[in-house]
This record gives sequence, C-alpha cells and structure tokens, in this order.
Amino acid sequence: MTLTEIIDSFKSKLNVSKLVDSLERKASFYEESENGADENGSVGDLKYNPYFNSGNSDANNSNGGKISQNKDEPLIKLINVWKIYQMGEVEFAALKGINLEIYEGEFLIILGPSGSGKSTMMNLLGCLDMPSKGTVCLNSKDISELDESELAIIRGKMIGFIFQSFNLLPTLNTEENVLLPMEFQEEDRKIAREKASYLLDIVGLSNKKGNLPSQLSGGQRQRVAIARSLAVNPPIILADEPTGNLDSKTGDYILDFLDGLHQRDGKTIIIVTHDVELLRYATRVVYIRDGEIEKIETRPKNEPDMKNERGTKNEENRS
Repeated sequence: MTLTEIIDSFKSKLNVSKLVDSLERKASFYEESENGADENGSVGDLKYNPYFNSGNSDANNSNGGKISQNKDEPLIKLINVWKIYQMGEVEFAALKGINLEIYEGEFLIILGPSGSGKSTMMNLLGCLDMPSKGTVCLNSKDISELDESELAIIRGKMIGFIFQSFNLLPTLNTEENVLLPMEFQEEDRKIAREKASYLLDIVGLSNKKGNLPSQLSGGQRQRVAIARSLAVNPPIILADEPTGNLDSKTGDYILDFLDGLHQRDGKTIIIVTHDVELLRYATRVVYIRDGEIEKIETRPKNEPDMKNERGTKNEENRS
C-alpha cells in the first residue's frame, strides 16, 4: 500500500483520538538488542531551511502551531484533573486532582515510578485522552469543548510526540514516516518533501531515507521519531521515556539534541520518565506518585542542586 493510500484510508475512517493506540497495536515494534550509537549525525551548516525559506505561510512561522497568548499564559493547563477508570464494580483513580501549568520555553520533566500515573498524565497533556473530571486547556482552549476534528487539528499543529517504542509504521520508509504528519495537515507535497529532507539532515539520517524501520538501529529509529515530531514545527515536544530502549551513549545523544531544540529554538520540551539521570536537563521537575503531584522543583539547567518551588501537591498560579 502506498503512502497516499494509507493517508486516504486513515482520513476516511480514522478515530483520531485513538491513532497512537491503533498504530502501536498494528505496527511491529522491535525486540532485538540494539546498539544505536553508530552513525550518529550532527547538525550541519544547513544553508536552506524550508521552514523559513518556503513561500508557505505556516512554514514561515517559527512555531508551526501558532501560540495565541503571551508568555505569561500557560501553553498547557490542568485544573483539578481526575482520571478514573471503571474496573468491574470498582473505580480506580489514576490521577487525583491534578493542577499544573506548563509555559512556553520550559524543559519540564515529569518523574515517577511505574504505576504513579505519569503515563496517564502524558496522555492528558498531549490531548490524547479526556479527563473524567476537571479541565485540560491547550493554547487557552478547553479541549472538552472541541469536536474531534478541531482537537486533531490543534493537537497536530501544537504538539510533536516522541514515544519509547518509536511508533514508526513498519511498511513506510524513513522519509515516508517523517512525511506522515504533514500529510495529515495537508501540506503541499513538494514543500513537505523539502522539510522531510531538511529534518533528516538535522538528525543525521539523510542517507537512510529509503530504509524501512527494520533496517535501522534503535538509535536511528528514535532519530526518525524525533524528525517526525518536528515535521509541522510544533512549539511543544512531548516525549515518553525517549531513551528507554536505547543504550546510554545514544540516549545522551537524543537528550542533547532535545536540549538543543530547547535552548536554540525555544521549544517547550516535556519528558515523562522514571529516570533521575534526565533531571540535569530540566528547568522544572514534577514529582508524581499514586496519581498525585508530590512536589514541583525548579532548577538552573545542568546544575545538580534543586530548590523546592512548591511543597504542596497542587501548583499555585504564577505571580
């Protein structure tokens, strides 16, 4: 099946909110031992940037998803958010009264052990799921008031997703996987290919455009996933355990790349993880346990000592 046929099929019968789950169920995620540290590419001196040199209006916008409010307003806001699952006759609260504001330009890490509710929080932050109670706002819009198509559009433009299991379509090659988000946004085909080529240059995979995921190492697949997350130039990058399936050297490469996006391009980076080693990249850390925020700490980047920003479970509004 060609890329165009896949897109047409998705558009005709896709429940967009279940896209990621559907892909993860149907795609073949790889179990072999990986050493992704080979052929790590570096960011070169790329003279032509289609995101700024294109005649396309969205391409000229440094943030593909336009941020409507000023920097004093949060990009993402959770207000007294609960997520409750019905398990037979028993209710299980995965999240309990979460209050959190995430601002433009932050490098935020949500840290918690297995079963803490961090994955559920990631789904809500990424607008992939709806809360049982409370309010989730993306770009000052209450997502519960948007219909499915409106939510898919704003989410597609505002948030780039990076998953631990990569979530690459196994029947599409590297370039086609990166093109996929632009196809959903109906980007001009010529401009989309220019952007895909540019992004693969950035992540050091310009010589792997025709390779299928099964022909790539774990580190290379994660770099394809990063390129795909940047395809529509979103202001927010949301990553779920982005180094979980990688060796330490490749993991450091991926994190340094994300840190570069934060410091150089002003991207808002949100990482959900259990790994304390990632905290050195953060500007804020949200500690979550048993579905509740234990505390939120702020720190200067790359310094070991943190200071407690708030000792309460629920974050107060910025003064």
